[in-house]
Amino acid sequence: MEIRISLEKYADVALLKKFLTQIKGVKKVSVIQDGETESSWEEIENSEYFQKIIDQSEKDFEEGKYIEHSKELLKSIFNKK
Repeated sequence: MEIRISLEKYADVALLKKFLTQIKGVKKVSVIQDGETESSWEEIENSEYFQKIIDQSEKDFEEGKYIEHSKELLKSIFNKK
């Protein structure tokens, strides 16, 4: 069985997904925008493409191909105070 919910552009999708997955009987919550299903983090993490990216990143790090960033830059990116 499916229930379809139409949302406004600025709806808090993450909160809704979290809330819905806590309800007894809910197996899966999918977000579909413009006919395309949004991938869950679990699906992305288990994909072959993601594994290739992780492998390449590890290889680059081992070969010294990386850039160190300051704590100030990272804080500015993630808005941490």
